[in-house]
Amino acid sequence: MTDTSALNAPSHPAPDIPRERLTPMFAQYLAVKKNHQDALLFYRMGDFYELFFDDAVVAAKALQITLTSRNPQAEYQIPMCGVPHHSHLGYVRRLTDLGFRVAICEQIEDPRTAKGLVKREVKRVATAGTMVEDEGLSAKEHNYLGALYWNRESSRGGFTWLDYSTGNWSGLYCKKEDELWQWARKMRPRELILPDLTDDELGLPRSFFDGAMTPVRLPLRGSFDRKGAEARILEAQGIKELGAVGLNGKDELVRACGALLGYLTRTQKQALEHLKSFELLSLSRHLIIDEVTERNLEIFRKLDGKKGPGTLWQILDDTISPMGGRLLEERLRHPWRDRKQIDENADIVQFFYDHGHKRAALRRALEDVRDLERLFTRLSINRGTPKDMLALGQSLAALGSVRNALEAPPPGRYAGPDDSENFPLKLLSMYRSWDDMTDVAVLLGNAISETPPPVITEGGLFKSGFNSELDELIDLVEHGEQRLRAL
Repeated sequence: MTDTSALNAPSHPAPDIPRERLTPMFAQYLAVKKNHQDALLFYRMGDFYELFFDDAVVAAKALQITLTSRNPQAEYQIPMCGVPHHSHLGYVRRLTDLGFRVAICEQIEDPRTAKGLVKREVKRVATAGTMVEDEGLSAKEHNYLGALYWNRESSRGGFTWLDYSTGNWSGLYCKKEDELWQWARKMRPRELILPDLTDDELGLPRSFFDGAMTPVRLPLRGSFDRKGAEARILEAQGIKELGAVGLNGKDELVRACGALLGYLTRTQKQALEHLKSFELLSLSRHLIIDEVTERNLEIFRKLDGKKGPGTLWQILDDTISPMGGRLLEERLRHPWRDRKQIDENADIVQFFYDHGHKRAALRRALEDVRDLERLFTRLSINRGTPKDMLALGQSLAALGSVRNALEAPPPGRYAGPDDSENFPLKLLSMYRSWDDMTDVAVLLGNAISETPPPVITEGGLFKSGFNSELDELIDLVEHGEQRLRAL
């Protein structure tokens, strides 16, 4: 991550324009910007997201795009730059990678029917730790948002990390301050939420933020208060008491979780219904590999800090799906020390080692399964695209093949009686509870066009013949003039 201090200092400050000289559009822009002073404002105008004033100066320099002026011949020149709406996610990612936040301001009414100025509203604030689109994520790596709280009076602390793109989140509660900071460095969240205290008051280690994480300072009372944190957790998890997710009596971890949820609600501006159940990380069940050992063993990065060839992860990663890659990453970060879990996993590994034909069939079947976790997230929070719907249908249609791979007979033999009784117990449990979701796969296959449009508003999403009433409406839209002439 690049130091943004220079980028944040505009070289062309916005002019002090008298309010009566502002057009209605700029008055609206400044009203929206007033509530998002800590973010660059992407203001939707037709087919572009425009930036003005200081935001334009900063963004143009960071993105290396042309800085122009809205009114070059006017008395008050307004710096301006813009990016196409159909490719804006790439620009957003570049800005968030640099540590910026980006407020996405959309048109919330149809310009063709609007009376006067089109109403606009910030729909979300994009940050490094809240990306869900593939353009802003590494397929086989988690993208964590973290929050940490240490209570010096009780000598207790909590650290939580959440992958917003999958809904998975976890956390730990411990009595050692050094261990808490080690875990924060080990998990490497893109953003780390902290109380707005001094570094000494926080006990922040020197050179902690080395470019991998961006600190986010939030008010101690407003964001980390115990009562408000509990309310946010209960609402997000749909539970009635904290014991349901293992947080009873862990006040410091509750505060960290509450601060994280509050930050998500403020930036994403929607309910957090896609989050899975919080899983408390038990230090007694996992092998603790501290950050120094992880670095010296070159598990994820070489000693020079680079990823790729030469790391243990790169050598071991022969996974087919992004989900498998992220699971491997998780297991390498905190391996099991629980004997039961180790034995269950080892039995499954031995089974597939002994039955190479099933392993090969399973790998072939998994090639047709896309990143279901992230597809589900985008669609559930209304940020999915038509292509996501198509990918979901195709992935669900492949689940039957995944299950059939477990039943694959050895080469040269016909499929015989079900041999699932020979499966290891954990694999047998998954096999018996397997749901192919055939009904959903068939529905999506019948409904979604095989060549869907880039965005849902362009039409052409559904196949002809899927729904007769829909076909009639589409025909009226596309051939309305001919139909009127015929009448």
